[in-house]
Amino acid sequence: MDNLKSSLFVIGNLLVFFSIYSLIPGTLDYYLGGADWVVFFVISIVCLFTGLNISFTFKNKNKDVEVLSAFLLTLISWLILTFIGSIPFFLGSPNLSFINAFFESMSGLTTTGATVIKDLDNTSKSILLWRAMLQWLGGIGIIVIAIAIFPILKIGGMQLFQTEFSSKEEKVLPRTTQIAAAIGLIYFSLTIMCSFFLYSSGLDIFDSLAHGMTIIATGGFSTKNMSIGHFDSIYTEIVTIVFMLISALPFILIFYSLKNNFVDLFKNSQVQFFLLLVSLITLIVMFWLTKFYEVDYLQALRISSFAVISIATGSGFSTYDFSEWGTFTTLLFLFLMLIGGCSGSSSCGLKIFRIQILLKSSFTLIKKIIQPRGVFIPTYNSNEINEEILNSVTGYFFLYLLIFGGLTLILSFDGQDVLTALSGAAAALANVGPGLNEIIGPANNYFEITTFSKFFLCIGMLVGRLELFPILILLSPQLWKR
Repeated sequence: MDNLKSSLFVIGNLLVFFSIYSLIPGTLDYYLGGADWVVFFVISIVCLFTGLNISFTFKNKNKDVEVLSAFLLTLISWLILTFIGSIPFFLGSPNLSFINAFFESMSGLTTTGATVIKDLDNTSKSILLWRAMLQWLGGIGIIVIAIAIFPILKIGGMQLFQTEFSSKEEKVLPRTTQIAAAIGLIYFSLTIMCSFFLYSSGLDIFDSLAHGMTIIATGGFSTKNMSIGHFDSIYTEIVTIVFMLISALPFILIFYSLKNNFVDLFKNSQVQFFLLLVSLITLIVMFWLTKFYEVDYLQALRISSFAVISIATGSGFSTYDFSEWGTFTTLLFLFLMLIGGCSGSSSCGLKIFRIQILLKSSFTLIKKIIQPRGVFIPTYNSNEINEEILNSVTGYFFLYLLIFGGLTLILSFDGQDVLTALSGAAAALANVGPGLNEIIGPANNYFEITTFSKFFLCIGMLVGRLELFPILILLSPQLWKR
């Protein structure tokens, strides 16, 4: 009961915050003479009074929340904010159906970037800003959760990332506050820096800020139908590439590196592997384009590097319709989607460290087969990969593939073609956004997808964003006994 009361106190505070948050696009719309400001102001008033009522009712209660309760609180809060976030799309100028509005909001808060809005070029700025703000909020939220809560749950191999913020009492709110302050400062600073460089590349203030927020969140929502390709600027693309890469790196490592030695960031095994993987696949795609599509080397490097990094980081921005590059790149990008970025970043997917652990353990097993009497111990960043971690990662890996396969089958059952089902499932579960064909690819959107498929894609987005933990907790009764 105490956990429930403490959780309600947190939800109340969250609603108060969201009431202030929604005033920003509302004020912009009022200033520009739009009609959507009424919706935003009503949301703000309702959230404010509801949140204050809940907060004051439970303000004197114990504010400590146990780990499992904190995660369930995260799940419930995500659903509540998704519902509230969908209201401007439903009642505002986009005039979307409820499922489309919910899909757009879920895509925003999970930093997926899949959209159902057909004409972004003529969408009101307040709605475009709201989309960017949802992604920005979802991005920082998942970073804090990944650092503060996931490691303590000790499933999926996340126990490797216990930090100095961890405590033996399994109380998370004080620690989360410390983490949020440190990570929030870096997150906000990177957003300002990214927006500044985008502005210096020729974008106006609004586009710079909106894209700055969604780039740092590795979200992919753009203010233009053609995404970053609309601006046709090498400088803009370079800025986007650099900050997409930064945002896919562990934020806690960025924090420590800035405090000590920034070079230490690149000594991390996960960071090295990620940058090497991205570089290698960029070169492969570049040579593919020059050989089979007669693209000159510089142009091939330009479009391949942007596409590969956008997919690998889970951002989903585009400068070119990569669904036209053939089966080889389609399979390569599907592979990249599922892998994702580094743990502790705003990107999603299986995460690099899990792939490393599986590879290292496989190589160790091969060595033992070749040299039965040899003693080989796999390590990750100088830490031994024990049986508990290996079993945890292996179980997570196969569950991820099982959910991916199940979501693909559900989409196929609904009448989607094979590539739409495969890439749609991967794009939702890995929070990438655009699929890999002409129907849901970078040159199109998800508007024509059926309500049935959108419902399950929303589930896929949420489960993928929370790193399968809703499923893992249901399958881990020992966590409920804590």
